[in-house]
Amino acid sequence: MDNNLTSPATVVNASNVLDIIRELRTDAVRHQQLLEQVTVFLQQSDLPLQDTAQLVWSPEDSAIDFSRLPNKVHQIEKQQDKSPDIAARLKATGLGRFYITHLKQYPSVRRLIAWTWRNFYPIYVNYVAIHLRKRNAKRWRQLITLREFVKTNQITIIQVTDTAQVETPAPEVFPASDQGYLISPHDRYSSPHIYVATIKDGMIYGGTNLILKNDEVICHDLYDFERDYTSEETHGRNLIDPGKSRIRWLLHDDSPAHLPAAAAFVDACAPNYAHWLTEVLPRIVAFCSEEQFKGIPIVVNDGLHKNILESLFLVAGEGREIVTLPIGRALQVDALYLTSVAGYVPFERRNNKFSDHSHGVFSPWALESLRKKVFSFAEKLPEQTWPEKIYLRRNSGIRKITNATELEELLIAQNYVIVEPEKLTFLQQVQLFSRAKVIIGSSGAALASMIFARPNARMLILIGKYPDTSYWYWQNIACASGLTVLYGLGAPVDGAASGIHSDFYFNTDFLPDLEN
Repeated sequence: MDNNLTSPATVVNASNVLDIIRELRTDAVRHQQLLEQVTVFLQQSDLPLQDTAQLVWSPEDSAIDFSRLPNKVHQIEKQQDKSPDIAARLKATGLGRFYITHLKQYPSVRRLIAWTWRNFYPIYVNYVAIHLRKRNAKRWRQLITLREFVKTNQITIIQVTDTAQVETPAPEVFPASDQGYLISPHDRYSSPHIYVATIKDGMIYGGTNLILKNDEVICHDLYDFERDYTSEETHGRNLIDPGKSRIRWLLHDDSPAHLPAAAAFVDACAPNYAHWLTEVLPRIVAFCSEEQFKGIPIVVNDGLHKNILESLFLVAGEGREIVTLPIGRALQVDALYLTSVAGYVPFERRNNKFSDHSHGVFSPWALESLRKKVFSFAEKLPEQTWPEKIYLRRNSGIRKITNATELEELLIAQNYVIVEPEKLTFLQQVQLFSRAKVIIGSSGAALASMIFARPNARMLILIGKYPDTSYWYWQNIACASGLTVLYGLGAPVDGAASGIHSDFYFNTDFLPDLEN
């Protein structure tokens, strides 16, 4: 074998690809063994523990990158003349770049910008923008749920699964004195039945799960616009009047693409791993479970992360055509298949004048179907050793644990391994969570992989103390997956100036023993 097969200059081709894979696997095993020896040495030596806190565990072998498999992917071309929405255009201006570079780092500035946008952009649209170009396109349109649209138009549906009740007991909190922060929104919730409806001449737009049909806009059945603020509004893609259930459509494509038939799974929140895994992908699983829809193309967001694409290809199968739709582009479909909601948590709260905001609703059937489908692929991967006690390091710029190094030192001393989930492939994350007995992590998208955890896994979620936090979000996902979670609450370090996204300090004295 050529000793330089894995050098950066190597050109991968059909004649050497298998040798490269074998060499990479050998190197990965050797590196993992060395890393384990180094970890043991550091733990037994007198070196400062903060050095060991930087060690990050990685798998012995790389899973197959399904995003590189030959799939029928059809990418709709992007609009070339302008940015897809006003928020993107504003960020591209000199003032927008100055804000991102110099001001966005300050929580108080971010909150001021968000408040200004929410309160003044609607005034601009309603009293200025409607008098400019494309006035008719920005007219008010009626919002209607898919259930109402089906009933009104007497459309025959294909029911995939029945409704389900999900019990949601109160999770244990550490320290126990903070249990009062977790005010229960419910003892149980009802997951609606999942069905598929076919509408004629529907219009999909990139960047939203809302569907245009003549003078109506179809939304899913769990939207509560008086309480729920949408990602689309944040980006200026539409303007919603919740009191009158109407909407101004602010995305415009003068030359829509066309397909004779397709199923819509575009979603403003699809790029977020947690929203994708618990809301979008379960709908795709439900749709693909019906043999009669086998040849129908699936339409998703353009530009999705390779891990999200990997999960999509696993669920949809290689024979399924995938259509990717950029933000702002429209796709006219003669026979449009709409799968009802299988999981949903609001993007944000519209305001806090109501006390009964949704903390999320999820389908046990859809999550179980997703697990079975994904496990059928994971079981075929080569056997390797996976850690039983893991701590998920959060590298995001928000909701950081300010004493993370102290926490990591303590956990490493207790034989936990540090994992950076975003550096693993989708199937590696599945295997990691399915093999772990104890999981600790700060609230973030990576925790959504808990749906693949073993039923008796112990999970501690670290999160800041803030009154308007949807604490039951993770518990609602866990309970729909046959699991439960524990919470470790920390104090916001900036006086909660960033709201639910504040960085926080977790007192490690309250770290529970999760093995007993």
